[in-house]
Amino acid sequence: MKYVWAALALIILTYVGYEYIRMSALVSVGEQLANEARAYQSATGTLSVLVLGDSTAVGVGSPSQESVAGRLGTYLNASIENYAVSGAVTADLADQIAKAQKSHYDLILLQIGANDIIRFHSPTATAQTLDAALKSLQPKSDHIVLLTAGKVGEAPFFPRLFGWLWNWQASRMRTQFMTVTSADNVAYVDLYNAPDPFNADPARYYAPDGLHLTGDGYGFWFDQVQRTIWARWPNMSHA
Repeated sequence: MKYVWAALALIILTYVGYEYIRMSALVSVGEQLANEARAYQSATGTLSVLVLGDSTAVGVGSPSQESVAGRLGTYLNASIENYAVSGAVTADLADQIAKAQKSHYDLILLQIGANDIIRFHSPTATAQTLDAALKSLQPKSDHIVLLTAGKVGEAPFFPRLFGWLWNWQASRMRTQFMTVTSADNVAYVDLYNAPDPFNADPARYYAPDGLHLTGDGYGFWFDQVQRTIWARWPNMSHA
């Protein structure tokens, strides 16, 4: 029996060692992608949009014009102020909001929460921080959209055996975020239940680090944002 336990322990150690090496290599790739990325900005447009958030709002993994912010600027013919920072968590929104140059925007897009999920931050405390940020943004726009991560545990970056842990955390965060956005009259883009094509073709939709997205990946996210805008504010379309 002791040989069985020894063999099992060896298998577990081998698996853990493999995942550690694999994920460490992917982290290095992700850091390089983040260093190369530049948040999409545009000074001209009929409408004005403020973008806040984390690396997904920067568009890490894709050309800036193919990020959600870049596509939104083209779709709405809008100027884009983008103060997103790679690695940002919900608690960092206050510093980003302080950088806003205008007193009013036609639309505000927040892409935040993924790092809170990945780091297993308290969903309740994170939602309270989000609530404070949204209340501070309400005087700046009548149209606020929140986009946060879906089932992040399905990303190739995470170990297949334990991806469910991050999906579980994402579900808990989703519940809290939906409660807050509903109370604050903010449009919530529900990626968690969206029938995304990512798992069917991960090489197409995920960047080389297995966590961030390619232009096609952000294109899918943008489609969800676009549909949310259509449903919530039908009059907001091409300028």
